Order: sequence, then C-alpha cells, then structure tokens
Amino acid sequence: MLPNILRSPFVPMTLLVLIMIFLILSLSGPDSVQQGLARYSFLGFTCLLFLWISLIRLNNRKNPQNRIHSWGVIPPEFREMDEGQQWVTFKACRNVYIYYTYALPAAAIFCFVFFKWPIAPLLAIGVLGLGQYLVYWLTIRKLNHF
Repeated sequence: MLPNILRSPFVPMTLLVLIMIFLILSLSGPDSVQQGLARYSFLGFTCLLFLWISLIRLNNRKNPQNRIHSWGVIPPEFREMDEGQQWVTFKACRNVYIYYTYALPAAAIFCFVFFKWPIAPLLAIGVLGLGQYLVYWLTIRKLNHF
C-alpha cells in the first residue's frame, strides 16, 4: 500500500498546491494575516515534503528491489516494470501532451487578459501543473481499471 501512495500523483499535486498558495499569499501584500497564512502554507509544504522523503526512504529499505527515487529525473508515478505498464505510461503521457496543446494557449490568453493582475502567470502555471497531474492520473486509472 505504501508504494501505491508514494507513486500516486496526489503527493506532488498537494506539494504544488501548497507552494502555489505560499507564493500567491506572499505576493498579495503586506497584510499580516496573509503573511501568516503564507508562513503556514510554507510550513505545511516543508512538513509534507519531509514526510514524503521519509516514507520513500522507509519504502526503499523495505523494498530494495523496487526502489523509488525521490529526486530522480523520472517521476515516481512512472512504473515501467513490463511492456504493459510502459504502454499505460505512454498513453498517459500522450494524453498529457494533448492536454498541453489546448491548455498552453488558454493559459497565454488568461495571462494576456489579466495582465494587470500580478499573480495571473502564477495561477496559470499552477492550473497547468494541476491539470497535468489530473490528466495523467485519470488516464492511468482508466487504463488500469481501478
């Protein structure tokens, strides 16, 4: 169960959301409440990151034959153990690529329309990242019949 949790896209997606909240609140202004919320979101990000790394190390000690690399180039959700799983990863990456062909122009239009809003590019990048994780996860889930 632990490898499935560690390989799910929800942990990186949660880390992305927390860092985006931190950056948006940090850029919002000098209000003490917003700065306090920014600090708490960064603290939550840091705690979750250390927990994730600790669980990966625990998993790697228990399963040395099926290691997860926390700082590797290949994301941990890629499970290319055999040809079937490689095909599932291929289809999911293909769907993410198709998602980006529509999402990048939409993000550019969003940034162009809201150019006076200083956090518009940050929101666009955050939504693009969340969309990527959702498309990938939904495709994996559909192809693995979960």
